[in-house]
Amino acid sequence: MDSFRFICTFGCFEIALDQAAAPQTCAYFMRKFAEPQFVDASIFRILTGDNSSVSASVPIEVIQFGLDHDGSVPLDRIDHEGTDRSGLRHERWTVSAARYGKGEVYPSCFICMRDEPELDHGGARQPDGEGFAAFAKVTSGFETLRRIFELAESRDYLSEAIPLTVVRNLNENQAC
Repeated sequence: MDSFRFICTFGCFEIALDQAAAPQTCAYFMRKFAEPQFVDASIFRILTGDNSSVSASVPIEVIQFGLDHDGSVPLDRIDHEGTDRSGLRHERWTVSAARYGKGEVYPSCFICMRDEPELDHGGARQPDGEGFAAFAKVTSGFETLRRIFELAESRDYLSEAIPLTVVRNLNENQAC
């Protein structure tokens, strides 16, 4: 199982990709995490029950990281590996691909800070009911993520993004 560590000023966290359940989504993020422009990755959005700007009627608690999509480049197209297909669920510490339409992604993902069944296939967060493509789990750095979540602002996009550094091929003896 491929793992990645993300380091920021508040500490680090690690995720393990589930290639058996979501092979195309994992392959996409493995490529994106390795691209030179990922040096600009950050935590740029924290959604809470109080600041969900999109789908406010279905609030979620997530931390979004990667590269924000400003509309200046086209979205990437990959096969949508929703929870109905992968068998994964949006439980606490699940990592999932951010998206626009079904299969329209960009190098950004989010971490569920609590169980979020409305993000699964059939859930109400996405109008098309297709949900999001879960593909990984946080394996360490839980306290770091809790501290970051506490930085949520009154709006979902942070006024100052938190820069991230990504490390691949972790030494199992080095924990966050």
